[in-house]
Amino acid sequence: MSIQEAALEIVGPERAPGGRAARTRAALVEATLVRLRSEGSFTAEQVATDAGMSVATIYNRFPDGRDGLLAGAFDRALDRVVEASTRPLTAEHLLDHGLAGTMAALVDGLCEAFSADALVMRAALARLPESRSLRDAYRRHEAAARVASRRFVELGQAAGRIADGDPDELADLLVVLGQGINNPVLLGATDRGRL
Repeated sequence: MSIQEAALEIVGPERAPGGRAARTRAALVEATLVRLRSEGSFTAEQVATDAGMSVATIYNRFPDGRDGLLAGAFDRALDRVVEASTRPLTAEHLLDHGLAGTMAALVDGLCEAFSADALVMRAALARLPESRSLRDAYRRHEAAARVASRRFVELGQAAGRIADGDPDELADLLVVLGQGINNPVLLGATDRGRL
């Protein structure tokens, strides 16, 4: 199976609404992700070849070219990070596992997400200061994580499982904690439990 076929199979029509143009964009982003995850870098030519398309198609679908492809890959990686950071942040998880268990699940999920996309993150974060599309993706996902964290804090406080305090400050603390997990010391540790 080609990378293009794999990308369309992975993304599927529900992730690529809007027809052929959206499916083409999704296939190009998937080819970019595959290159970044395996090599840590890519060229437009490599992505076009991997996706079975021309370089002109990249520039038709991504006017920012390489930065547009990188932003698409970063957006997908951040989707995974936000999902990992919000999955354990539920009242049910907190009541069933306590605050320590919930925080351990948060750290484990984020370690898994950041480890899987470490090279994607590294490439995107290196370009963040120069790329508006990367900054926009980062801010959008950070805002989503903050909203979910605030809701978790409010529910935890209402249940008496999280200490009183400003929910916005505690939500920001959770977001900063999550961002700090993307650290080579933690991700490279053989015994993360001790950290």
